[in-house]
Amino acid sequence: MLSNLSIELFLNSLFALMGVIILFFLIKNSRHLQKYIPLLVFVILYLIEFFLDFLTTNYPNQFSGLLYLTEPFAMLYGVLIYLYARNQLQAKLILKKQDLLLLIPFFLAILSYLPYYLLPASTKLLDYQYYGKLTSDISENIWEWNFEVILNASFLILALKELKKYTSKIKEQLSDIQRYDLHLSQLLIKLNLGLYFFEFLFVYLTLYGFPYYEQLFLLLRLLSVGIVFLIGYDAIISNKYTADLIPIFKNKQENKEVKYAKSNLSNEDVERIKNQLEQCMQEQELYLQPQLRIKDLEEQLKVPTHQLSQVINQAFDQNFYEFVNHYRVQYALQILSDSNFSKYTYTAIGFEAGFNSKSAFYNAFKKVTGKTPAQMKGSE
Repeated sequence: MLSNLSIELFLNSLFALMGVIILFFLIKNSRHLQKYIPLLVFVILYLIEFFLDFLTTNYPNQFSGLLYLTEPFAMLYGVLIYLYARNQLQAKLILKKQDLLLLIPFFLAILSYLPYYLLPASTKLLDYQYYGKLTSDISENIWEWNFEVILNASFLILALKELKKYTSKIKEQLSDIQRYDLHLSQLLIKLNLGLYFFEFLFVYLTLYGFPYYEQLFLLLRLLSVGIVFLIGYDAIISNKYTADLIPIFKNKQENKEVKYAKSNLSNEDVERIKNQLEQCMQEQELYLQPQLRIKDLEEQLKVPTHQLSQVINQAFDQNFYEFVNHYRVQYALQILSDSNFSKYTYTAIGFEAGFNSKSAFYNAFKKVTGKTPAQMKGSE
């Protein structure tokens, strides 16, 4: 059976390999897309932390001067993920003066460790040998661990809210959001939240004498490797479609997101545009185009996108994404009852109706009808 040291060595080697690959792609992407810079910093800090931790854990005599050097990094991970999520909403790197306040916990952590950093290497090594074990480290720094978990979890929750805003924003302009909705980023953040919850439990289990703390620590490392993989994978994949998103967001910013309360559209204008929309969708069946954008309707109806968005919101109580998918579901219902399509699979019916994936079809169908396609077919 492999020892804990062998497993840890394997995990660190795997992390280093993945980290270098991810770092390469992030550096490449960040040259043109600065919104990836928080991710780039995140991965660099993770690489430094794991590398120095590996050295000080396995060769403490030779690298005692590096002990605990990366401890303050833990106060930055949630902040960086939050900044990354906020950048996605703006489609560019946004830094504000007040963002400096986000670094206060990091600087406080540096100050708290500063007296230790100034100690001679021999004194650090002695302290590590007597107090550097996992159980004693947790008992001595229990409140620091609690603060770290609560701080990072709070920023991850804020990041999820930013990505929710981002999803709402693209739903105002696109009928197919699967390539743009950053579900991998959301999965990453949720996985991070799970990791911090696990760490919180892990700290108290270890404090009260749980016998398998070393195995839990290795599992924590394994989860960290998976998180870093998701970070890099998300950045690499989402980069393919960023060129499409930037003009969409730019267009939205140029219109300054006109407030409906200040709109110059009269009730008669709203009703007229509503009728135009319904006629266009019913007669020309534009919803069958998988990549239909609100910009396409603007070109078709000669009505500005912000006015179309207002009418869809006010007259139909939907965003553009829901508006188009409602027509697609209605079309799918017609196909389900048509004997000419009796041999079609439900997925094929979804594609026929203009959906671009099975999951998008099933989710929209369930939202509109309250049933799955199979349940609807069975109830006929």
